[in-house]
Amino acid sequence: MVGTTDIPDWCYVEACGSKGKDIFSEAPSADYLTLFHSKSPISHLSKVKTPILFLLGAQDLRVPVSNGLQYARTLRKNGGEVKVIMFPNDVHGNERPQSDFESFLNIGVWFRKYCK
Repeated sequence: MVGTTDIPDWCYVEACGSKGKDIFSEAPSADYLTLFHSKSPISHLSKVKTPILFLLGAQDLRVPVSNGLQYARTLRKNGGEVKVIMFPNDVHGNERPQSDFESFLNIGVWFRKYCK
C-alpha cells in the first residue's frame, strides 16, 4: 500500500509508531517494505475465518481498490466466504446516497445470513 496510497507517510506511522513521521521516505528500503508486509492484513490471511463483505470505492486513493480485490481473491482461494461490492463513483468513504442505501441493505443481508 505504501507505493499506491495518497498518504504513504501514514503507512510509516502505522508500522513504526510516532517515529514513522521522522523516517518517512518516498522510496522505502527493502527492510521497511518487509516490515510493512509483516504488519499488513495480507500477511495474516491464513488466520481469517470470518465471512467478509467488502464495500469498495473504485475511486479510493487512500486504500486503492486493488488492495481490497487482492485480499478478497486470496481469501476465496483459501476457501473463505467473501462478497465484493464495488461502487464505481465512490472514494474512500462510500458517501453517495445510493451507495449508502446499497451498503446498508447488503450489510443487513450479510449479517442476517452469518449472524444467527
